[in-house]
Amino acid sequence: MELPFFGYHNFLEVLVSAVSALVGFYVFPLFLISAKYWTEATIRKVVNEIVTNFWEQQSRRIQDARREKQRRKIEEDSAKRRAELEHAIVLDTSVLVDGRIMDIVKTGFLDNRFVILQEVLDELQTIADSKDKIKRQRGRRGLDIAKDLKRHGRVIVPEMKSNGRGVDAKLVSFAKQHRLRLMTMDFNLNKVAQVAGVRTLNLNDLINSLKTVMLPGEAIRVMVLQEGKEKEQGLGYLPDGTMIVVEGAKKHLGSEVEAVVSKVIQSSAGKIIFSKISEGGNDSREPADS
Repeated sequence: MELPFFGYHNFLEVLVSAVSALVGFYVFPLFLISAKYWTEATIRKVVNEIVTNFWEQQSRRIQDARREKQRRKIEEDSAKRRAELEHAIVLDTSVLVDGRIMDIVKTGFLDNRFVILQEVLDELQTIADSKDKIKRQRGRRGLDIAKDLKRHGRVIVPEMKSNGRGVDAKLVSFAKQHRLRLMTMDFNLNKVAQVAGVRTLNLNDLINSLKTVMLPGEAIRVMVLQEGKEKEQGLGYLPDGTMIVVEGAKKHLGSEVEAVVSKVIQSSAGKIIFSKISEGGNDSREPADS
């Protein structure tokens, strides 16, 4: 006889109830908690990805904008530099030491901008610090000329990377790279620049071309200041510094004589005028006492 409390149906019901209670009180809450954590983690991950992607996009946009701004600034600076360097003239140390470039600028015949490399300024400072008095004065004069040109707003001092080359090599390289003219009074630098394909402006040539033009047969009056190299020669100078060699004027030292131009020689060192005392040239007169 099957007892009511020990029947199969009752046993299954009790077992199912126990399992259900175990699931209800322990498993299901753990499932809910796990689901909650999983859901929260999923939401955080999605939100983090969205925020990360957003800021990455914004960062890329900001970086792109910065790069574009830098690119435009570089292009503007490059265009500005090209405009400043257009028709500019590169000056070497000898021109600044000579100083006459400032007089040419003041006349208004030359209104170009001038490029002075930092190496040229350094070389001028080295000369100005020399123990030799004459070199020291020449260096200081060169620095003063550069300062005066800068005060007139005509000087550009470009930034260049030091590559260990000499000043002359850098001048030629810079002028060739930017297709500028190089002004110099240095004979060797002038030749090197021409060989390198750089157009040069020799200040000596300009100065010599502006000196007084004398033609053979023209009469001049000149003060004989010193003896010449040849016998019976005397030397005098025009106001612009042109040397005049007067044949037979040695005995008239310290006197003004009248001479006739016989020939004119043009050399790299300047213009030399050769002349002879005219027939009335013996009629010299002593300079008046001051």
